Amino acid sequence: MADGRRLAAIVAADVAGYSRLVGVDEEGTIHAPRSRREAIIEPRLADHGGRIANTAGDSFLIEFPSAVEAVRCVMEIQAEFATANSGLPEDRQLWLRVGVNVGDIVAQGDDMLGDGVNVAARLEGIADPGGICISRSARDQVRDRLDIWLEDMGEVSVKNIARPVRAFRIAGTGRVPRTSRVPGKAGRLAVVLAVVCAVIGGGGYWWYQTGDMFDRGAQSGDVSRSVAVLPLVNLSPDRTQTYFADGISEDISVGLAKVAGLNVTPRSATLRFRGQDPAVIGKALGVGYILDGTLRRAENRIRITAKLLNARTGKQIWAERFDREARDVFAIQDEIAGRVIAALSRRLGDPNLKSVKRRHTPKLEAYDSYVQGRGKMLPPTPGNLAASRAMFEKAIDLDARFAGGYAGAAFTYVLEYEHAPIEQSVASGLLDRATSLARRAVELDPGFGPGWGSLAEVQVRQRKFDAGIASIQKAIEAAPNDALLRVAHGKFLGFVGRPAEGIQVVKQAMRMSPDSLPMLFFLGSNYRVAGEYEKAIEALVEHRKRLGGRVIPGPTAQLIAAYSQSGRQDKAREEARRLAEAAPYFTTVLAGRISVYKDDAAQQSYLAALRDAGVPDKGPVRQMPNRINEK
Repeated sequence: MADGRRLAAIVAADVAGYSRLVGVDEEGTIHAPRSRREAIIEPRLADHGGRIANTAGDSFLIEFPSAVEAVRCVMEIQAEFATANSGLPEDRQLWLRVGVNVGDIVAQGDDMLGDGVNVAARLEGIADPGGICISRSARDQVRDRLDIWLEDMGEVSVKNIARPVRAFRIAGTGRVPRTSRVPGKAGRLAVVLAVVCAVIGGGGYWWYQTGDMFDRGAQSGDVSRSVAVLPLVNLSPDRTQTYFADGISEDISVGLAKVAGLNVTPRSATLRFRGQDPAVIGKALGVGYILDGTLRRAENRIRITAKLLNARTGKQIWAERFDREARDVFAIQDEIAGRVIAALSRRLGDPNLKSVKRRHTPKLEAYDSYVQGRGKMLPPTPGNLAASRAMFEKAIDLDARFAGGYAGAAFTYVLEYEHAPIEQSVASGLLDRATSLARRAVELDPGFGPGWGSLAEVQVRQRKFDAGIASIQKAIEAAPNDALLRVAHGKFLGFVGRPAEGIQVVKQAMRMSPDSLPMLFFLGSNYRVAGEYEKAIEALVEHRKRLGGRVIPGPTAQLIAAYSQSGRQDKAREEARRLAEAAPYFTTVLAGRISVYKDDAAQQSYLAALRDAGVPDKGPVRQMPNRINEK
């Protein structure tokens, strides 16, 4: 590289707690960073065009030509470090802290100097072990190009820099469990993976423990009959195959969830536990068993290793390797589920645990597109929904008899209906299209829970409440241990004027999956409908707190109404001002599409409470921003 000044993406990385690790094992610790540099860091840098400008044994200064490639690279490196740490004692694990900045550098030979480097180094210093902090300049480069969610950490004072730096944390990174984080630093709380804003009628798949007031399932569930499926670790030469590994993990979970008498934690609750100690996972999720494994896909071959562990002891109960042609992936999924069920049946002495055969597409390309569609759907921004729908439509084109493509495409239309500020005539057309697709899904495969779930969401929004309740019950029959389908049922019960039943169903879902959450949102909305405003406010404020203070339209609208209906107009107006700032496109029209009450008086009371607080009836008819809550 030539000497002189230039603009670059700079990464500063440092091994967390290096001095302490040296004290525990000097020789091993000194060797480990070098080993991981050769095995993990350098191959990833080669993939993404990065170069190491300086290193000091336990730290690295790296230059990239692009902020997008820099962030992609360090996310892959952090994931591989987590995998490498799996099974190591905690005091021997190596975790990187990473800071990313875009700024001016002064090049001197291979070294880099300047304010751009200083900012990256300071951001590294405030990152969690396993985490990534980026500057505003880096955020501006990646925000619309990468499917990530950023937590705003506010202005951070940086040593030797005249002005504070706006810092952002990449959500879903960092090894420290939420329960051990320092209280009061909301900007650094883990809001895992991606904000799903208002999914399943304005909620989101949030992965936090619920508090005591919310009837924690880990304290009351039967952990001996519960299992969590961790995301398969992608070991493929093509690092982008992580989506495929995650899709297989989810489908194994779905297969297991069909078995009556077995509680299966939804995949959404397991994502943040990749590579962690089984005892930690078991305690956090309230499960007795964990299914873990790896995937390697190369050309037309696929290799999956799977192992079933006792969550309390970490002892291996069953393990096997499947080395087949890629087209056999569906048979492998069913086979893994069957082996797990057989092992648990023997262990629990229950011969009634039986595998359930599922219908699959015989075309791997169709399944691949379906999995990609699921991964692109959330958060439900216009760009994400368009990309997701395109993949589901591709799955349909490849196999017109595969229910997954129809069910997925239907749900994208439901999400667009809920969140797009468009005229009602156009919005109604979205529901008509969703109806056609969802009905086709259940015709093709009546045992496919998501098909019935999509149909139920459409029917409720068309005010066909009896049909919607019947459809969500069929979805639960198809997947009796799917907590997210049950919580949707609880939401619908509130809509039809049965909030007391809805509260109990939501709490049942919490017991099934204590670490999964649209739960607090729907618990709070049901409490509001029941007239228990203080409990509604408590649940909805806690939901906000667990989002790191983020203002999300659906839950915030319910909170505004709860404040207003309880006579606390000052708080209602304050929340309405926050909502207008975070989502200026949001109106009572959208609120009425997200929360649909059968009783017209209940619907009008809800919308009137929003109007009284200052939520407008009309707004500009335009597209939403690509990243909600970012400016």
